[in-house]
Order: sequence, then structure tokens, then C-alpha cells
Amino acid sequence: METEEYIKNLVKASHLIHEDILNNDSFGVEELEEIQNKMGELAENLEFFMDQGDANRFVYELKNHIQWMIKNYS
Repeated sequence: METEEYIKNLVKASHLIHEDILNNDSFGVEELEEIQNKMGELAENLEFFMDQGDANRFVYELKNHIQWMIKNYS
């Protein structure tokens, strides 16, 4: 799979997970705030590595975030 296609698939997976969390009433305010903070950190990291042209690190950061979400909230 091409890197660009792989990144698109990771972004879609991340979006689906976040969408599910936002539509799930079982999450409390503290959990949602933690997720929001992690999403902010992710956005900053992804922007930085995109600007650097470092696709490998971009993929790493995105995969790491998805794994964190699954580990903590699945």
C-alpha cells in the first residue's frame, strides 16, 4: 500500500473512532477533555511533521494516537 493511501486510511480510522466517542453518551467530561487534549497534541505533531515532509513520523504519530484511543477507550 502506498504511503499516501495508508495515511488516508489511518485518518479515516481516527475520524471514525472520534466520531463514535462524540456520539457515545457513556463518556464523562474528564474523559472528553483528555481526548480533546490528546487530539490537540496530535494536530500539532501532525502539522509539524507534515511541514518537515516526514511521512514516516506522521504515520507513527497517527498510529500511536489511534492505538492510545483503542487501548484507553475501546
